[in-house]
Amino acid sequence: MAEYIQSTVREYLDAETDEERNSAWDGLEEGARERLEIWNSGREEGLKGVQSGARGGSQDMREAEERDSGKHIVLDTRELVSDRTRAMIAAMSALFAIVGDQFPEVEEFREKVLPSRFLSPDEAHALIASYAARIFDLDMFEKWRIPVIGHDSKLLEHVTSSEKGGVYMRATIRVDPPGITKTVRYVDSHNSLTEEDVDYQRTVSQFGSVIPLITGLPGPMNGPHPYPSWLWPGSVVDKLYELSVVLASAFDWPLAALSVWGPWKKSDSAAWFILTGEVPQIRPMEARWEMTLLSKHVSPQWRMHLKIPPWLPEEEMLQAVRTLRRQRPAGRQMPKTEKPLEVARFVRERERLDGFREPFPWTALLQRWNDEHPGHRIKTASHFRTYFLRGDAVVRHLNFDMPQPFKLPQIFQRPSRPSDID
Repeated sequence: MAEYIQSTVREYLDAETDEERNSAWDGLEEGARERLEIWNSGREEGLKGVQSGARGGSQDMREAEERDSGKHIVLDTRELVSDRTRAMIAAMSALFAIVGDQFPEVEEFREKVLPSRFLSPDEAHALIASYAARIFDLDMFEKWRIPVIGHDSKLLEHVTSSEKGGVYMRATIRVDPPGITKTVRYVDSHNSLTEEDVDYQRTVSQFGSVIPLITGLPGPMNGPHPYPSWLWPGSVVDKLYELSVVLASAFDWPLAALSVWGPWKKSDSAAWFILTGEVPQIRPMEARWEMTLLSKHVSPQWRMHLKIPPWLPEEEMLQAVRTLRRQRPAGRQMPKTEKPLEVARFVRERERLDGFREPFPWTALLQRWNDEHPGHRIKTASHFRTYFLRGDAVVRHLNFDMPQPFKLPQIFQRPSRPSDID
């Protein structure tokens, strides 16, 4: 199916007449319908874990923000691709929008939440930022006759704590219209605390465990609508995020906004498509520097990450790699020969085997090296030490130093640069 759609897209792009173009477009629509049937038949199994996993869709939104946060340096690859690739992306976007609109979950969410039309940007921001939409589920909105779109909410109380190892959340919200104040709580089955002033109580659990309060979400300002950094599981916004995970997984759309290091806007997301109908801008490829897991004991390593579609021209892929490589830490490069690296490995292995003795016994290490490497003898302990310092510095620098856009403190203290030997 994927090959059929890609070939049809190429026919559409290469069409010389309106008749050929219309015929190719009909083929795209047919392919979209067939693929939608495949997705629908498999979504109960294939998408179940994404839609109803114990983590909640908002957890994936948070992780997406973390992936695209200051821990990563994202390359704007849009300027690295040809006009033909941009045309391919535009055709893919048109196709994905058709299929996305026909997702049963999207249709159901829009029918329940949207007022028979798409939202304006201000309305969309207001909904995502609403305290009521981040705490109440759709049943609460219906029960208390609160309009999902067009309400104002004020958070009067928000308490979270653990009771007997369980989950406890309580909130009091003023919502207008209809001009009501409601207190709701979210607890698990282990919580026996009774509160008579609570208007509504609920829990959301998966696989026998209750999902706790979701925190650590991005909280940027969007005009007059600042996003809270938390939400309750099962709320309207959480359901929106869950559905956006499904769409992003199907179409490789961005889940959420990138940070200040990234070139894309918050509106270029699957959630924004659901609310406003605006199709997310597909990234022609994903190219970034990413930081490995942080540790208090050692600086993180930096790695280049490249994710590309199979149809991308090879030269455009290589251009992204070259651009990333130009951001490597400046100054030190790989040695001209392997000897400094082999000496660095040899010394570090002996250091570990000998119990990290200080200072290094350079004369003894040189003698062992010459005995084990008769074809690569080194004349003096001073030269041997220089080889080690150079090789060891290269390993540290090229793995642990930050790419050029960053200036962050280092845990490792870089040794002084030794003399230039091969």
